Amino acid sequence: MRIKFPLLIISCCLLLMACDHKTSQKSYQAYYNFNNVTIPTQVKQLAKDLKNKGIPTKDWDNLVPYINRYNQENTNLQPVVKKWTTSKIGKDQNQFVTFLNEKTFEDNKSHFTDDLNCRRTSFLILHDLITSSEDLTKWDLPLQNEFLDLKSRHKELNAKDQTLYSLLFGDNINYQSTDDLLKAWKEAGLKFLENVKLLSVFQNSPGDVSNFHTAIAYEKDGSIYVFEKQDPTLPYRWSRFNNWADIKAHWLGNRFKVFKDNVDILVNDQKFDDFLENTFFIPQNNQLAPQDK
Repeated sequence: MRIKFPLLIISCCLLLMACDHKTSQKSYQAYYNFNNVTIPTQVKQLAKDLKNKGIPTKDWDNLVPYINRYNQENTNLQPVVKKWTTSKIGKDQNQFVTFLNEKTFEDNKSHFTDDLNCRRTSFLILHDLITSSEDLTKWDLPLQNEFLDLKSRHKELNAKDQTLYSLLFGDNINYQSTDDLLKAWKEAGLKFLENVKLLSVFQNSPGDVSNFHTAIAYEKDGSIYVFEKQDPTLPYRWSRFNNWADIKAHWLGNRFKVFKDNVDILVNDQKFDDFLENTFFIPQNNQLAPQDK
């Protein structure tokens, strides 16, 4: 059967566009940028971003001494990146010591005298802005040693914060899945900040719904920025992704690769895939955001 010439041209154009789209998508999802917040200009810019997103200055000011102290104590013990650096999705220069044996972890931790982990870092930034419809002071939840340690250094944290920490991060043997966790959040009427989102990684196994990692994320200039304390003995990290889906691909392709079939990543109080279906985000272009000078 003969194909009319104009129709043939259109078909070829569509095929070329599809091929170009696949190529650009591959490039679009292949890389991310990061630095370890080691210089004053990075600290100032991150502080400015979070303030513009509604984070109280006092909460950021509570975190800055930990960042500075880590950078002072980390005398070549862990590699750091001082400038925005490009890396492939799923590739990471740091080995997460909490997944190593206990002795290795303690040896690494002994070099850092007063530091935070991922959960306490995220909590210091967001705790004033995560609200509830229920009176959390009346909830009887197990105390978390992590919170008690944090409160010993931040006396302003109160009974509501104590329960909130347990709700957000505490292990609960009664949970059979992350659905039970999200149900508890709903019963408490937790309301999360939209401008700066809490990212949570939970092991999703019957009777073992435990928090592996947390970070915060926000949108800016067509990119997604993620700030996290990678690990109790690893650097703070500020990353820039092309889209939300790349964050999941990066985490499941690296630090949580071994557990990828038994973890759920949450964005505030939504499972990651549900969040992707409901979110509206248009990247600035098919390249990484321009490098800082």
